[in-house]
Amino acid sequence: AWNAAMTAFSILMALALAGVVLRNVAFLWIVELTLKMMSDIAADAFHRVQRFSTDWHANSFAGSTVRKITRGMWALDLLNDTILIALLPSVVMLVGSTLLLGWFWPLMGAVVAAGSVLFIAVTAMLSLGYVAPAARLANSWDTRLGGALADAVSCNAVVKGFGAEAREEARLARVVAKWRLRTGRTWMRGTANGTTQGALLLVMRAAVIGLALILWAWGQASAGDVAFVLTSFFVLQGYLRDIGTHIRNLQRSVNDMEELVDFQSEPLGIEDRPGARPIRITDGRVAFDKVTFHYGNHLLPLYRDFSVDIAAGERIGLVGHSGSGKTTFVKLIQRLYDVNAGRILIDGQDISQVEQASLRSQIAIVQQEPILFHRSLAENIAYARPGASQA
Repeated sequence: AWNAAMTAFSILMALALAGVVLRNVAFLWIVELTLKMMSDIAADAFHRVQRFSTDWHANSFAGSTVRKITRGMWALDLLNDTILIALLPSVVMLVGSTLLLGWFWPLMGAVVAAGSVLFIAVTAMLSLGYVAPAARLANSWDTRLGGALADAVSCNAVVKGFGAEAREEARLARVVAKWRLRTGRTWMRGTANGTTQGALLLVMRAAVIGLALILWAWGQASAGDVAFVLTSFFVLQGYLRDIGTHIRNLQRSVNDMEELVDFQSEPLGIEDRPGARPIRITDGRVAFDKVTFHYGNHLLPLYRDFSVDIAAGERIGLVGHSGSGKTTFVKLIQRLYDVNAGRILIDGQDISQVEQASLRSQIAIVQQEPILFHRSLAENIAYARPGASQA
């Protein structure tokens, strides 16, 4: 007996040790997988955002864009943790325990299986159809809140210059009030979802215990059978409760990634043509050939059949009232916008047919706005030519 007990004890300890080791190996693999996926998502989103049109960036809050990307990254972390670490093991244990109970007591196993399916179905329906729409709206206001904060902080010099701190605080308070309302509604719906899950578990508990007591009273089950069923059900109930939580986390992570995924469906606006090649500029002759251009949905064009030929090495000055198209002239040469008709040529090459990056990298621009990166002054000065010496 002693030898059998020690053998069983040794096997139990060996299995426990193997479980710890395998769990640690799995966690290391999941950590590596998740970090790689998060890095790829951040890089891909940044790559796409940088290539959106000038209009897109002019009409989007930088803080909102950053918030969408960072929230989507961490949502992936929650998604992987939920599926790989929490939900999958809980489902396996739930199915295994239910099958074991059904093998020992088929009627009770059928009751528990039916209740489990109903519980998971109701939880999924509430999470996707009731909580998710509210969470989607709350996330949009969370994005706006981040954008409002970044807008005020980045323009702090202007705020201070006009003594408008109180005005900005009042403006932010209005955004926070909307965010609080939408987020509160999401949390209340999540609480209602949890309450519904608790009620379903209570009904299942009453059904299982009641059936066990009836069978015991009829002499079809012993006290040991009842104890086994109750113990098994309480274990299953724990897994069901965990699965309910995991489904809610799954819904939350998907909602948090939606705005990041939406980047992929947004058009870039200004794209390189298929087969576009780097532009080769030797002389620097610029020609506008019957160019017509207007911004967005403006009815009147800023340029209509506009033609001009600037010889290589020629110096020109653009003179005109505000809004006459001086800045637009330069932006069109950079191909920050596409013309509605006509062509712009540099050394005889249509700029709409060449790579945008190669075009802009060869044009020296002094920006109208005093835009500086939060980097050293030398890095800012040399931004157009990173390899320039500092001598």
